[in-house]
Amino acid sequence: MEYRNVRKNEIDQVIKIKDYCFLNTYSGKRLEDFKYWAEVSTIIGAFDQNDLAGQIVILPLAMNIHGQQYQMGGIGFVATYPEYRNAGIMKQLIKVSLERMREQKQWVSVLGPFSVSFYRYFGWELFFDKVQYEVSMHQLPLKKENIGQVIRFDYNDKREYLDQVKKIYQDYALNTNGVMLRDEAWWKRLEMRDPDSSFALSIDSKGNHQGYIRYVRRGQNLILLDQVTLNIEAERSLWEFIKTHRSNFTTVTGLAAAQDSFGTLWDEPQFKQELLHDKMIRIVDVEQFLTMYPFKEHTEKLYLNVTDAFAPWNQGFYEISSRQVKKVMKDNVPAGKCLKMDISSLSSYLSGYQGLKWYHYHGKAEGSEQSLKDWEQAVPKERPRFYEHF
Repeated sequence: MEYRNVRKNEIDQVIKIKDYCFLNTYSGKRLEDFKYWAEVSTIIGAFDQNDLAGQIVILPLAMNIHGQQYQMGGIGFVATYPEYRNAGIMKQLIKVSLERMREQKQWVSVLGPFSVSFYRYFGWELFFDKVQYEVSMHQLPLKKENIGQVIRFDYNDKREYLDQVKKIYQDYALNTNGVMLRDEAWWKRLEMRDPDSSFALSIDSKGNHQGYIRYVRRGQNLILLDQVTLNIEAERSLWEFIKTHRSNFTTVTGLAAAQDSFGTLWDEPQFKQELLHDKMIRIVDVEQFLTMYPFKEHTEKLYLNVTDAFAPWNQGFYEISSRQVKKVMKDNVPAGKCLKMDISSLSSYLSGYQGLKWYHYHGKAEGSEQSLKDWEQAVPKERPRFYEHF
């Protein structure tokens, strides 16, 4: 078996294995979109002679981690033909993918797992809990809020307002931990996926654009694809806009971060909510990741012992000062000063998923009381948000 990058003249094989393994054949704009991302992404293939037996697609993306922008490898369309499964092919594909992301300076990777335990074994870990909600229109608060000025448009009408939507999202993404940054190519992808989307843009009394929703109508259901607001006034205004659809739809569905306790302030908060664990994160290169990481000011040096079975360059001890990050020998680590974590737990922790006490309690972090205290004081606390789908 040969493991290498898929060449552009082999994209048809990538489409073929995707169609077989995911049972979802693309056509039209959807196929056009997939071909574009297949061409700009790095695709690691396992080849039996010249036939593609398995693949991993690494999308060139970016995300905000505590205010720092990281290039991110978005893992998608992981597939192997059934006759090649259980032969170690995927294990080798993942190893090569980690090497390739490191070469491309993608210091962090995110994926949507088909199996959490499978990807946890290779160093990814859950880092965002979200709820998928379904609310009856009649359960929305009856109290009328001031809707303010809301502009409704779609891709075919008043399209000039789309630039304002993109600006709102960019402001939100740059100021919210864990959010994926969207470039023009990604906005084009969203349009190709849901060309029938509508938008509602909230404008305050001073003429400032403060929030938007992107939504589609499916039968009696209003589906919120994006719900981005920069303040509570915009959020209330857009929910008031949604409520005006009572006579058109019976339900509204969408996604919210679990930490937001979505809907609990409503008069009737007892509606259907499903908790989803569908995004995992992994640090690809610990030294480079830590060098960029926005630690809070700390006078004491931090020490870290990382274990990583599939990216050997991460294995070892690190010294983190206010000026630099460097790998050191074990003998240079002061007694009682080192925090020990495996790569999956470290990735989740530094993204803001849980506090260090949680990892220590569950046996995912080892260290003295002082080392735990030093790390907890130096690491930002904001919980992450990640809603994108690859």
